[in-house]
Amino acid sequence: MHISVVVPFYNEESYIEECIQALLSQDYPEENHEILLVDNNSSDRSAEIVRRYPRIKLLSESTPGDFAARNRGLAAAKGEIIAFTDSNCAPSKDWLRSIAAAMLASNAGIVLGSLQFALDSPALSMMEAYESEKADYILSSNNKEIYVAYTSNLAIRKALFDSLGHFSPVYRNSDIVFVRRAVDEYSCNVIRYFPEICVRHLEISDIWTYYRKIQIYGRDYHRYGKIASVRPLGPTERLGIFRKTIQSQRYSLAKSILLLFLLSLGGICYELSRLRATFGSSAPLGSLQPSNR
Repeated sequence: MHISVVVPFYNEESYIEECIQALLSQDYPEENHEILLVDNNSSDRSAEIVRRYPRIKLLSESTPGDFAARNRGLAAAKGEIIAFTDSNCAPSKDWLRSIAAAMLASNAGIVLGSLQFALDSPALSMMEAYESEKADYILSSNNKEIYVAYTSNLAIRKALFDSLGHFSPVYRNSDIVFVRRAVDEYSCNVIRYFPEICVRHLEISDIWTYYRKIQIYGRDYHRYGKIASVRPLGPTERLGIFRKTIQSQRYSLAKSILLLFLLSLGGICYELSRLRATFGSSAPLGSLQPSNR
């Protein structure tokens, strides 16, 4: 099974070399995969770093936005499977092998893997566990309204792009829009979650960085929610995921209380950011001036 890895980047000199090293260290046969990195108008040393590695195919895309950079990579990709990650992420050594195994073992057109964080602090470890349970809940719910995904750890059959087209020109989150299009066309069974497919998010090194990301997701919902017909999880659903997390991780009462506190704070960050974007932004939904900045 031949896999094309597509990674867009914009001014990621702090992380991109670690990403490259992780991609070059894969235990998947070299002749069965290619690595394409797409420069999306970087003004730092990111592209210079990529050029040091002859195994990497460096592409460029002048249209701003991660959707455009990924589509540039897709146009050049030769693999039957397209694996996506971000330039501030480091896939595990068995990432491509796990993707191939998941694709062979299922009829899914899309597989989603789990995200780990840069450090294994108690707080971040709890949030990792919760996020993994959340992804599992969403993608086993058979409820199209809540289906989402992230291209930091996503693999899609090339045939699905041939059928549905490439990523739509929307402001960020074109991955969610694509997944919803696939689900609408082929049913919820088109995507499966495999937590053993792991990518480490190098940027999230403390709980406060995690909360800043939560705020970004809340702000972005204003732009993609109606386009993709996606709704946020409700309190009852989140409580169920919380309970499943403490059961699967066998948390003590003290750790359970801490997790509940951390989740409550994250929920406040998300909702405040979402409401601020909804009532304070005049930008049109689905703006055709996207950005991955």
